[in-house]
Amino acid sequence: MIHCSCDRCRRTIDPDLELRYIVRLEIQAAMEPLNYDEPDDDRDHLLEIQEILNELESETDSVVSDSIYQRRSFDLCKECYRKFAKNPVGRDLPTSIGYSKN
Repeated sequence: MIHCSCDRCRRTIDPDLELRYIVRLEIQAAMEPLNYDEPDDDRDHLLEIQEILNELESETDSVVSDSIYQRRSFDLCKECYRKFAKNPVGRDLPTSIGYSKN
């Protein structure tokens, strides 16, 4: 039997009795061109890509590669999934203010 637990609240999820939700995140750095003044006609895009790939291959530190691209997967129980779906980026939600009927 496969043991499943919620990655958020650590509660055990029984696959025979309840649903397990899988949330997959793909995180990638958004890289913008650095030199806007250079004409695009003079650039060798393939050479630039090759240079970037060579730098990434020679890099032994996984911290640099993690700052460029990550793929993660999380198991959530029903309750944690509902909380995640309401607020996926974890922002502080505004609290409602109650006013009297005066």
